Amino acid sequence: MRRPVWIGVVFLLAWGVGACSAAQPDMGTPRSLGDIRFAADVAIMPAVGGQGQVAVTWSVSHADLIFLRTDDGYSARYEVTVILYGRDGRQVAGDSWLRRADVATYAETRARASIISETQTLEVGQGNYRLKVGIRSVETGAAGLIEREVAVPEHTPGRVTVGTLVFQRAVSESAELEPNPSRDYGEEWPILGVRVPVYGDSGSVYRMDLSVENERGAVAASFTDTMQQTGRRTEREARMSVLSLDVGVYFLRVRVRPVAGGREASVRSRFRVLTSPKNWGEDFEKMVSQVGYVASREEVQRLRNAPADQRDAAWAEFWRRRDPDPSTEVNEFKVEFLRRLAYANMRFKSVIEGWQTDMGRVYIQYGEPDDTETQAVDRLLHSWEVWYYYREHLKFTFVDREGFGEYSLVETSRI
Repeated sequence: MRRPVWIGVVFLLAWGVGACSAAQPDMGTPRSLGDIRFAADVAIMPAVGGQGQVAVTWSVSHADLIFLRTDDGYSARYEVTVILYGRDGRQVAGDSWLRRADVATYAETRARASIISETQTLEVGQGNYRLKVGIRSVETGAAGLIEREVAVPEHTPGRVTVGTLVFQRAVSESAELEPNPSRDYGEEWPILGVRVPVYGDSGSVYRMDLSVENERGAVAASFTDTMQQTGRRTEREARMSVLSLDVGVYFLRVRVRPVAGGREASVRSRFRVLTSPKNWGEDFEKMVSQVGYVASREEVQRLRNAPADQRDAAWAEFWRRRDPDPSTEVNEFKVEFLRRLAYANMRFKSVIEGWQTDMGRVYIQYGEPDDTETQAVDRLLHSWEVWYYYREHLKFTFVDREGFGEYSLVETSRI
């Protein structure tokens, strides 16, 4: 298998404080709950001389905001809240900010590839906090919310520490990196960038090992180099392509240890590959069956009847007809279909592949539900889940009849 290539590595020198490594893997910040879906990631910088930092990077797509018609196009006004609460429940840092997004066309309001991103940095002392990140539509009141625990440690002089890994992404090897708080990658965003802050004694020389591991711990890519500490904080930036990775969950592991000998520091942070060329094109019949969820019978038949030497052209024509904006290089329909397919295979897999399950099929056809309702166990000892799609006026009810987490579709109704 062709291994991912580390495209570039540079040192970014800076003075200041940084995050400390954690014993447990950094799983990232959960996606938001509520009507507005967004992602957020947190970089924790330990307290030095009593003062530390919590940097919160959030991102939201145009498709997840609420746009209203204006004289010049469409506008979305929303309030962003980033607040830290102490153990006594009182606010210790943070605020709310009003933001506005303006676009000219309705298509731009539904563009999932159009991302708004921002970082807010809060200064706090050592301690444990509760973080609240929210986005609320000013006009409609629709909102999304993320809450999580945050621990700001005290920096220990004389020891090497690896800080919180800051994930970034780019559309190509030469493109500029941008924040990626979702930590999702694939054919639409194939370049993974990461910033690694290292804290130690100025002048010390360290060996740094970076590796990409799958959930079983197998190494898919690795890089090793030495670095010299400049000041208290030295930040390294690296990037790699994920296109030779399979769809799935991975961990980026960073180890740093003094060349002269001493204690090693390490961190392990999670990211996901949602779409990959490795997972598309190897099984023609499976491919046709998968697109059957979103294609007409005539389209499926044309693909099946295409001679072997004309299949590539048939697929190209299939995607071309469904491209919502042929003026762009990216086929948004294909990217979204492959994203849903990858998610279904990761989220709903049982004794069969995720795309073959009832939940997988509905997810591929309709995407993320607008709302869900769950019941762990009802009076008949069955767990059930209801998915609501308000734009389509549909409701899907799934039941786990056997108690093994394999949900079957039992009812489809109009709402």
